[in-house]
Amino acid sequence: MILKITSAEDEFLEEIYNESMKDLNDFYEINWVRNIPTIAIVEDRKTINMMRQKETPDWNVGWINSNMGWACVLDRNNFEKESSHKYSPESYGTTVKHELSHLFYRILCGGVNKPDWLWEGVATYTSGQNKFKKQPTEFKEFLEFYEKSGSGVYYESGFFVQFLVEKFGKQKLLDLIKESKNIKSETEFNQLFAKEYGFNLTYDEINKNYKEFTQ
Repeated sequence: MILKITSAEDEFLEEIYNESMKDLNDFYEINWVRNIPTIAIVEDRKTINMMRQKETPDWNVGWINSNMGWACVLDRNNFEKESSHKYSPESYGTTVKHELSHLFYRILCGGVNKPDWLWEGVATYTSGQNKFKKQPTEFKEFLEFYEKSGSGVYYESGFFVQFLVEKFGKQKLLDLIKESKNIKSETEFNQLFAKEYGFNLTYDEINKNYKEFTQ
């Protein structure tokens, strides 16, 4: 595999990067000022597949390389051509911020990114991507994504994280992420969640608390 990598000046991305780093430092309570992340803009699907060493679905437009500290994102000039997503400057900015958020999350979790719904839900919430989605009236599918990933993880997880922050505060969520590094199984995580939030990770209990909060 051979990649030709060059540096680039881009005022649009610089503004997104600076605003995102400020917001994410505030949210995660991390003062990340040394060896800060790099945005790697990837030209097309062929290059994405080469870098990831696999065929990727057309909805996949970003990922992280934690060893390099890279937030990799499909080039906005090819966004609609090379993916199933519509392009707008605002939505593209949240895509970049989503991937940067993953790099912050990894600092807190010690590299443990399970459950996947929490990993993706926090990135979706902190990036502002909920504004482009329809808020669910009830939750019924995000818990499926503990170890597995897929496009379905993005539908509900960001709103569940939003609910947790708005009802219980940010600190409980940060504590949950930090403690997840010590978890060995889904059962252990569910026990940790119940201890932290006072209700079980079942759709019945989740929706009961959610409806009480939103009504």
